[in-house]
Amino acid sequence: MRSVKYSGAGPASEVISITDIAIPTPGPGEVVVKVGAAGLNPVDVKIRAAATDFGPITYSDRPGWDVAGVVATVAPDVSAWSPGDRVFALAAFPAAAHTLAEYAVVAAGDLAAAPDAWTIAQAGAAPLAALTAWQALEAAAVGAGQRVLVLGGAGGVGHLAIQLAKARGAEVTATASAAKHELLRSWGADHVVDYRDEHGLASLNRVDAVIVTVDGMLPPRGTVTEGTAVITITGLSADDSALLAEWGAAPVERILVAASGGQLAEIAALADAGEVEVHLDSEFGLDELVAAQERVESGRVTGKVVVVIDRDA
Repeated sequence: MRSVKYSGAGPASEVISITDIAIPTPGPGEVVVKVGAAGLNPVDVKIRAAATDFGPITYSDRPGWDVAGVVATVAPDVSAWSPGDRVFALAAFPAAAHTLAEYAVVAAGDLAAAPDAWTIAQAGAAPLAALTAWQALEAAAVGAGQRVLVLGGAGGVGHLAIQLAKARGAEVTATASAAKHELLRSWGADHVVDYRDEHGLASLNRVDAVIVTVDGMLPPRGTVTEGTAVITITGLSADDSALLAEWGAAPVERILVAASGGQLAEIAALADAGEVEVHLDSEFGLDELVAAQERVESGRVTGKVVVVIDRDA
């Protein structure tokens, strides 16, 4: 089978190649998935550029975590899945998973049935971003009637956080450039603000939770008062944490997404109910991975970038 391989640290154009290796076999508790599509995320390009572990995230010269496709084989002790099942997963994260290949080994517990409402490209693009959004909202204890601010509402995590917050019954405000405001509204945002509009940001009122998906961005002062939860998926300096605590934010937490087939199954149910969609910024083939990673690195992605390996999977 064909599989992506990194030769070391460096730019995508210098270190990415496609190699031929044997199709893997499943170990105990595992299945082999014939990969249809695999999403790309900022962590993919960061770990490729450094060629070393990224905090608790394990580097491998065979990359990939997002995956969607069809079950090919199962270990003898696996009863939950059968060959032919259409599935998706965030595989093994933060351990290495090797999903940017024609076949991938995935723990049975990481898998969920892929939504019927989504294409294979959407299912492959979703897992890491959707689970990050889901777990951020869980950490903030977002429920019906609460007010949520999503900073970076047009990105991979942000656009899913808007939809998942709405599915919980929250009132959502989201930031993005003015050109993307109609998209934000189409995903359910009740209020939209240009992230460059200082007056607009300053006029925002207190919210119950802030989901931060943008590096180096603090919530507008007026949105944070006693008990506002601030959950970030990016770096948070000690000074920023202290300032947020001074404003009364609680909890203030940076989260790292974890694989969860159970949570993906809940997201899939929302997708099939028409409450969550995946916006695809762009699609690339396996041989176009350099261009795909460069697209992610551009910082201009709306929604998700995905690598489609077998559209019929």
